[in-house]
Amino acid sequence: MARKHSRKTKTREQRKLLVIVCEGEKTERIYFERYKKDRPGLSIEFPNTNYTDPKNLVKFAISQIENFGLNLKNGDDLWCVFDCDDNPNTHILSACKNAGKRVKICLSNPSFELWYLLHFAYNESPLTNPVLMAQLKRKIKGYKKNEDYFDLLESSRETAIKNAKKINNLHENNGIDLFSTESNPSTHVYKIVEYILQY
Repeated sequence: MARKHSRKTKTREQRKLLVIVCEGEKTERIYFERYKKDRPGLSIEFPNTNYTDPKNLVKFAISQIENFGLNLKNGDDLWCVFDCDDNPNTHILSACKNAGKRVKICLSNPSFELWYLLHFAYNESPLTNPVLMAQLKRKIKGYKKNEDYFDLLESSRETAIKNAKKINNLHENNGIDLFSTESNPSTHVYKIVEYILQY
Protein backbone atom coordinates (compact mmCIF):
# COMPACT_ATOMS: atom_id res chain seq x y z
CA MET A 1 0.00 0.00 0.00
CA ALA A 2 1.31 3.44 -0.87
CA ARG A 3 2.51 5.65 1.93
CA LYS A 4 0.37 8.72 2.42
CA HIS A 5 2.27 11.97 2.27
CA SER A 6 1.45 14.69 4.73
CA ARG A 7 1.29 18.29 3.62
CA LYS A 8 1.45 19.59 7.19
CA THR A 9 5.25 19.83 7.28
CA LYS A 10 7.26 22.57 5.64
CA THR A 11 9.50 19.92 4.10
CA ARG A 12 6.64 18.39 2.13
CA GLU A 13 5.33 21.78 1.08
CA GLN A 14 8.70 22.73 -0.37
CA ARG A 15 9.28 19.39 -2.11
CA LYS A 16 7.20 18.54 -5.15
CA LEU A 17 6.03 14.98 -5.65
CA LEU A 18 6.28 13.03 -8.89
CA VAL A 19 4.41 9.72 -9.06
CA ILE A 20 5.24 7.46 -12.01
CA VAL A 21 3.05 4.43 -12.71
CA CYS A 22 4.83 1.90 -14.94
CA GLU A 23 3.97 -1.49 -16.43
CA GLY A 24 5.21 -3.72 -13.61
CA GLU A 25 8.88 -3.85 -12.55
CA LYS A 26 10.41 -3.21 -15.94
CA THR A 27 13.01 -1.22 -17.81
CA GLU A 28 11.14 2.04 -17.29
CA ARG A 29 11.22 1.87 -13.52
CA ILE A 30 14.91 0.93 -13.45
CA TYR A 31 15.70 3.97 -15.57
CA PHE A 32 13.57 6.51 -13.70
CA GLU A 33 14.73 5.23 -10.29
CA ARG A 34 18.17 6.66 -11.04
CA TYR A 35 16.73 10.19 -11.09
CA LYS A 36 15.78 9.99 -7.41
CA LYS A 37 19.29 10.86 -6.27
CA ASP A 38 20.25 14.48 -5.60
CA ARG A 39 16.77 15.96 -6.09
CA PRO A 40 16.33 18.12 -2.95
CA GLY A 41 13.21 19.77 -4.36
CA LEU A 42 11.52 16.64 -5.68
CA SER A 43 10.35 13.27 -4.35
CA ILE A 44 9.79 10.50 -6.91
CA GLU A 45 7.55 7.53 -6.12
CA PHE A 46 6.77 4.31 -8.03
CA PRO A 47 3.65 2.58 -6.70
CA ASN A 48 3.64 -1.16 -7.37
CA THR A 49 1.12 -2.59 -9.80
CA ASN A 50 0.82 -5.74 -11.88
CA TYR A 51 -1.35 -4.07 -14.51
CA THR A 52 0.03 -3.93 -18.04
CA ASP A 53 -2.98 -2.78 -20.08
CA PRO A 54 -3.46 0.99 -20.60
CA LYS A 55 -7.00 1.19 -19.20
CA ASN A 56 -6.21 -0.45 -15.85
CA LEU A 57 -2.87 1.36 -15.57
CA VAL A 58 -4.63 4.71 -15.86
CA LYS A 59 -7.35 3.62 -13.43
CA PHE A 60 -4.65 2.61 -10.95
CA ALA A 61 -2.79 5.89 -11.51
CA ILE A 62 -5.91 7.91 -10.70
CA SER A 63 -6.22 6.04 -7.40
CA GLN A 64 -2.74 7.25 -6.46
CA ILE A 65 -3.84 10.88 -6.32
CA GLU A 66 -5.50 10.27 -2.97
CA ASN A 67 -2.96 7.69 -1.80
CA PHE A 68 -0.08 10.14 -2.11
CA GLY A 69 -2.00 13.33 -1.38
CA LEU A 70 -1.02 14.74 -4.76
CA ASN A 71 -1.66 18.43 -5.41
CA LEU A 72 -1.66 18.50 -9.20
CA LYS A 73 -2.53 22.20 -9.26
CA ASN A 74 0.50 23.09 -7.19
CA GLY A 75 3.34 21.45 -9.10
CA ASP A 76 3.00 17.76 -8.22
CA ASP A 77 2.90 15.48 -11.26
CA LEU A 78 1.37 12.10 -12.08
CA TRP A 79 2.43 10.04 -15.09
CA CYS A 80 1.31 6.72 -16.53
CA VAL A 81 4.05 5.07 -18.60
CA PHE A 82 3.31 2.29 -21.06
CA ASP A 83 4.33 0.94 -24.46
CA CYS A 84 2.24 0.84 -27.59
CA ASP A 85 3.30 -2.78 -28.21
CA ASP A 86 0.23 -4.72 -29.38
CA ASN A 87 -2.34 -2.40 -27.82
CA PRO A 88 -5.00 -1.37 -30.35
CA ASN A 89 -5.93 2.28 -30.84
CA THR A 90 -9.23 1.78 -29.01
CA HIS A 91 -7.40 0.81 -25.80
CA ILE A 92 -4.90 3.65 -26.04
CA LEU A 93 -7.55 6.26 -26.80
CA SER A 94 -9.78 4.96 -24.01
CA ALA A 95 -6.90 5.23 -21.53
CA CYS A 96 -6.14 8.79 -22.66
CA LYS A 97 -9.78 9.78 -22.31
CA ASN A 98 -10.01 8.33 -18.80
CA ALA A 99 -6.77 10.06 -17.83
CA GLY A 100 -8.23 13.47 -18.58
CA LYS A 101 -6.14 16.25 -17.07
CA ARG A 102 -5.27 14.31 -13.92
CA VAL A 103 -2.89 11.74 -15.40
CA LYS A 104 -0.28 12.53 -18.04
CA ILE A 105 0.30 9.75 -20.55
CA CYS A 106 3.83 8.73 -21.53
CA LEU A 107 3.41 6.47 -24.56
CA SER A 108 6.40 4.93 -26.33
CA ASN A 109 5.80 3.47 -29.76
CA PRO A 110 6.70 0.69 -30.23
CA SER A 111 8.35 0.49 -26.78
CA PHE A 112 10.43 2.27 -24.14
CA GLU A 113 13.66 1.05 -25.75
CA LEU A 114 13.15 3.68 -28.45
CA TRP A 115 14.14 6.27 -25.83
CA TYR A 116 17.44 4.44 -25.36
CA LEU A 117 18.06 4.21 -29.12
CA LEU A 118 17.50 7.96 -29.54
CA HIS A 119 20.57 8.62 -27.39
CA PHE A 120 22.66 7.26 -30.24
CA ALA A 121 20.77 8.03 -33.46
CA TYR A 122 17.79 9.82 -34.92
CA ASN A 123 15.25 7.47 -36.48
CA GLU A 124 11.89 8.33 -38.00
CA SER A 125 11.25 5.05 -39.81
CA PRO A 126 8.58 2.75 -38.31
CA LEU A 127 10.01 0.04 -36.08
CA THR A 128 8.85 -3.33 -34.87
CA ASN A 129 10.12 -4.36 -31.44
CA PRO A 130 12.48 -7.03 -32.88
CA VAL A 131 14.02 -4.47 -35.27
CA LEU A 132 14.27 -1.89 -32.47
CA MET A 133 16.00 -4.38 -30.18
CA ALA A 134 18.41 -5.39 -32.95
CA GLN A 135 19.36 -1.75 -33.57
CA LEU A 136 19.78 -1.08 -29.87
CA LYS A 137 22.04 -4.11 -29.42
CA ARG A 138 24.31 -2.66 -32.09
CA LYS A 139 24.62 0.49 -29.97
CA ILE A 140 24.77 -1.16 -26.53
CA LYS A 141 26.80 -4.35 -26.70
CA GLY A 142 25.07 -7.19 -24.87
CA TYR A 143 21.93 -5.15 -24.21
CA LYS A 144 19.41 -6.90 -21.98
CA LYS A 145 16.06 -5.70 -20.77
CA ASN A 146 15.78 -4.81 -17.10
CA GLU A 147 19.44 -3.87 -16.71
CA ASP A 148 20.66 -0.42 -15.67
CA TYR A 149 22.16 1.62 -18.52
CA PHE A 150 21.66 5.05 -16.98
CA ASP A 151 25.36 5.89 -16.65
CA LEU A 152 26.04 4.88 -20.24
CA LEU A 153 23.19 7.03 -21.55
CA GLU A 154 23.48 10.11 -19.35
CA SER A 155 26.08 11.98 -21.41
CA SER A 156 23.89 11.84 -24.54
CA ARG A 157 20.57 12.63 -22.82
CA GLU A 158 20.23 16.02 -24.53
CA THR A 159 20.65 14.30 -27.89
CA ALA A 160 17.82 11.89 -27.01
CA ILE A 161 15.56 14.77 -25.96
CA LYS A 162 16.28 16.62 -29.20
CA ASN A 163 15.67 13.50 -31.31
CA ALA A 164 12.41 12.62 -29.51
CA LYS A 165 11.05 16.15 -29.99
CA LYS A 166 12.03 16.11 -33.66
CA ILE A 167 10.19 12.84 -34.29
CA ASN A 168 7.09 13.94 -32.41
CA ASN A 169 7.01 17.26 -34.26
CA LEU A 170 7.27 15.39 -37.55
CA HIS A 171 4.21 13.30 -36.67
CA GLU A 172 2.22 16.32 -35.53
CA ASN A 173 3.08 18.23 -38.72
CA ASN A 174 1.77 15.25 -40.68
CA GLY A 175 -1.49 15.23 -38.71
CA ILE A 176 -0.70 12.01 -36.84
CA ASP A 177 -2.06 11.57 -33.32
CA LEU A 178 0.89 10.97 -31.00
CA PHE A 179 -1.35 8.85 -28.78
CA SER A 180 -2.10 6.25 -31.44
CA THR A 181 -0.53 3.24 -33.13
CA GLU A 182 0.17 5.43 -36.18
CA SER A 183 2.80 7.42 -34.26
CA ASN A 184 5.52 4.81 -34.81
CA PRO A 185 8.19 5.70 -33.82
CA SER A 186 7.61 8.19 -31.00
CA THR A 187 8.07 8.60 -27.26
CA HIS A 188 7.08 11.02 -24.50
CA VAL A 189 9.77 9.94 -22.04
CA TYR A 190 11.65 13.20 -22.55
CA LYS A 191 8.75 15.13 -20.98
CA ILE A 192 9.16 13.31 -17.67
CA VAL A 193 12.94 13.73 -17.88
CA GLU A 194 12.61 17.47 -18.49
CA TYR A 195 10.23 17.79 -15.54
CA ILE A 196 12.73 16.00 -13.28
CA LEU A 197 15.70 18.03 -14.50
CA GLN A 198 14.05 21.21 -13.27
CA TYR A 199 15.04 20.00 -9.80
